[in-house]
Amino acid sequence: MNPTVLSRRLCLAQAAGLVLLPPLLAGCASLGGPSVITLGQADLDRLLESRFPLQRRLLEWLDVSLSRPTLQLLPERNRIAVAVAVLTQERLSARAARLTLGFDSALRFEPRDASLRLNTVRVQRLGLESAASAGPDRATRPGLPAPATAAGEPPAGYLARLGQALAEQALENLALYSVPADRLAALRRLGLQPGAVTVTARGVEITLASTG
Repeated sequence: MNPTVLSRRLCLAQAAGLVLLPPLLAGCASLGGPSVITLGQADLDRLLESRFPLQRRLLEWLDVSLSRPTLQLLPERNRIAVAVAVLTQERLSARAARLTLGFDSALRFEPRDASLRLNTVRVQRLGLESAASAGPDRATRPGLPAPATAAGEPPAGYLARLGQALAEQALENLALYSVPADRLAALRRLGLQPGAVTVTARGVEITLASTG
């Protein structure tokens, strides 16, 4: 499509208030204005916080809660870095451990449900914050070693497997935001759709592309 026509459509979308949601702004100073929606650090923080605390059950016996997320932009790698607090608790023994998890991830736009999602999550660190024990059951469950050794430190194998399970089952493909159906339909009527996602020093940019 002609760039001028695309720019006009983008300006119409902004003027009609169709650009995702109020905190997410797209500039349109002229017909040659940018064809992206920029999510700044504050916008991303709000979106991320709205998804936490996150509750998951891993391996049918371990309950995991993720909370207190903090986010950092990694524009040089086109990824974001996130740190979260992790609380694990065995269902039968009630043994608990508090850990800190750090991971990085790319972002992608999923057209099927118009959502912004984590993609290719990689756990960079998982360390013990504190540990507590309760109940008489000290047996190791299948799939993971016990959460802590007698010295109070979790085995390396436990952390590695827990990190992999968190990345695959709790975080990978996690939706941070979904475009409301009415706004998505209005953008489509203008011949526009969200597309490529790029992490920059300004924030996360979602390119608005022509459907025609």
